[in-house]
Amino acid sequence: MPSIYLSSALWQFKFRKLGYLFAGLNAYIQLCAWAIFQRIFQPSRPLVGVLLAQHLGDIVASEPIIPALHVKYPQAKIVWIIKGHFRPLLEHHPGIYRLVSEENMLFSYFLTKWNPFQYFFNLHLNELRKDPYFHIPLENEKAKELNINIHNYYDQHNLLENFSQLAGLGLIAGQPTLYLPTKNFPLPFEGNYWLIHRISNDPCREWTDENWIKLIQAAIQEWDVNVVEIGTSQGLEFEHPNFLSLVGKTSVEDSLFLIKSASFFIGIDSGPTHCANAFQIPALIMLGEFADFKKYMSYSGAYQLNQIASLVHHENGPAKELNFDIVWTKLQTAVEVNHIISEIPNHK
Repeated sequence: MPSIYLSSALWQFKFRKLGYLFAGLNAYIQLCAWAIFQRIFQPSRPLVGVLLAQHLGDIVASEPIIPALHVKYPQAKIVWIIKGHFRPLLEHHPGIYRLVSEENMLFSYFLTKWNPFQYFFNLHLNELRKDPYFHIPLENEKAKELNINIHNYYDQHNLLENFSQLAGLGLIAGQPTLYLPTKNFPLPFEGNYWLIHRISNDPCREWTDENWIKLIQAAIQEWDVNVVEIGTSQGLEFEHPNFLSLVGKTSVEDSLFLIKSASFFIGIDSGPTHCANAFQIPALIMLGEFADFKKYMSYSGAYQLNQIASLVHHENGPAKELNFDIVWTKLQTAVEVNHIISEIPNHK
């Protein structure tokens, strides 16, 4: 009897695996057919493919390569391959000709083996993505050639500088920009609020909940501010008339509207922090040791230049060990600063 159940489960897995293969292959063939058609009927406009399907912060940080690619390849049609969940980040970008949703990782793997573009740039690093069914890693030969890997990518450069090298642009600098649709979006507290984000895809980047609660209570008492929390899970267990948790209640696009409309942002090194940088929101960011990096800079533009953001580094441990008093003092100073934002070039 147990062998029958095992056999049934095995065949279900095989059908899922086969469906997964056909879905990736079908999406790949459709993209190739479309791209070849574009090249035949508009040969004067180079077709440039960019593969960076995830994550939120990486996609936002890489945005300045779009105008830089247009400078290098005039009249280019830039096609960006992205996970469907992250489409709102680039959906309204004037420099993107077409967004292609990554059907699955096998689809991207096929593109790295043969692609239909005149120019194609894979911005993923090695050792980060592996196909769940066939266990095929997504490899980047350009990253190997440049010796950019998961163990050294923050040694000398920020995210944009790493991505720009992988895109054949050398080292560029610039302010990331995000574009949102024109629509009415209901804002909490009539649009007068601070925004916080406290959960990362890597727990070592996070601060303790005890300190977060203490910080929010002190900020409300000191400045009578309203505080909104965003995120996908693990909302802060805290209640106050001036505090609103929208954790797990917003889409990516909703979160972008909330970040753009905030008067101040407090966070850790995470995707929403990169969005706050793109919208140039005054901020306090808590950082610490991460992976192989004792101290690193992931941002370009406003947050890298320290024009409107106070970055608090814990150089002898992870961000969770940051002392509350140090963070509170930094926050008081950051709030009192007159935030004047000079024009930052998109790329150079």
